[in-house]
Amino acid sequence: MALGLVLIMTSGATSWARFQSGTNLVGILISQEIRPFIEMVEGFENRTSLRTCRIFLDEGGRPYSTDPAFKPFDPGNYRAVVAVGPRALNYLVRHHWPGIIVYGMVLDPKRLIKEREKICGVSLNIPFWKEMLTVRAVFPDVKRIGVLFDPANNAPWFNQAQPVAALEGLKLKPVTIRRKSDITELFPHLAGDVDAILFIPDPTVISTAVIQYIIRKALAHGIAAIGYNRFFFESGAAMSFIIDYKSIGVRVAQQLEGILHGKACRRFAPAYKALVNRAVVERLNLVLGKSLPNEVVVE
Repeated sequence: MALGLVLIMTSGATSWARFQSGTNLVGILISQEIRPFIEMVEGFENRTSLRTCRIFLDEGGRPYSTDPAFKPFDPGNYRAVVAVGPRALNYLVRHHWPGIIVYGMVLDPKRLIKEREKICGVSLNIPFWKEMLTVRAVFPDVKRIGVLFDPANNAPWFNQAQPVAALEGLKLKPVTIRRKSDITELFPHLAGDVDAILFIPDPTVISTAVIQYIIRKALAHGIAAIGYNRFFFESGAAMSFIIDYKSIGVRVAQQLEGILHGKACRRFAPAYKALVNRAVVERLNLVLGKSLPNEVVVE
């Protein structure tokens, strides 16, 4: 599930040393001013000793900033650029920005990066095998999990996760949503067919109204819902995987400073916790595992 940090070393005859000379300024290009993105930026700024400048993209996709440190958005003015969110990364890739780009808050970053470019960093995606292990440890009686997704968006995720889940004694059932009208037909036939419903990030199943409707119906039919951010938890999910956005910013800063000092880049998954809703667990009479993983928090 998922928000990746990646380094791109663009190929070509132009040397990155040309862009390092004369500037120590790092541009932080932010897709839009929303809280998760700003939390990641705060984590980055608190960890780094590099001089930074926040830059935003307007509705037309043009960079702008009110930061006094801002310089025209040209490679010669920035030692490196941190892309926060998919719009920012798209901008840099589309404009063939030379040199170092480190990015965060991007789901499935490989979809935005060309194969010929070198990629490393911290992905926003929690590895599905970690999700399966956590579900198995927290809810030992949950064996059948319906996964809500649009095949056009997440068929590869499901096809990879299914055999991994089987190794843990879990059976994943595809609950395909190709259009929003499919959602009204999910119940009651899911009752008795699955023990839990797993949400994964999917553009077709993303609106707050849809999420709350499905969780409410699932609860009414005795089915546990498992989500991927605090909104799911607050809406009645039995458990939700929550990513620490500030820690992503810290990891980006560590990676960028290491790269600037000649260290090799590495790939990481984001830090997260699995938040268990005690009230929902009691309402559904769910049994919790005797030995919960360190990342699990019961509230």
